[in-house]
Amino acid sequence: MLWFEREVVQALGSSSDQETRSAVEAFVDGSLRAMPEMTRLGVAAETLLFGTYVRWLEAAGRLEGREDLRLLLDRWETSRIGVVRLYVHMFRSLVLFGENELVRAAS
Repeated sequence: MLWFEREVVQALGSSSDQETRSAVEAFVDGSLRAMPEMTRLGVAAETLLFGTYVRWLEAAGRLEGREDLRLLLDRWETSRIGVVRLYVHMFRSLVLFGENELVRAAS
């Protein structure tokens, strides 16, 4: 999992339990590794592009902390640009699925 993907997973997660957050991160990492190479290459390219943009925003003082990143991701999820919208939607879906399945499995 690339550094910005980890940041996205942490920002989209809703669990306050560190053990669950780590398990969700591992689940998302496994899901990304299971993708076909060409799909994973596209996701990685988007990650590098979006991660660079976020680092630029942080350096400019326009983005601070996980809550600001979460708000940015919420805006991206309603973007008119499909690849931007789908990038966030994919990660949100993986995080939600991971949180729900891991909680169910632990019960």
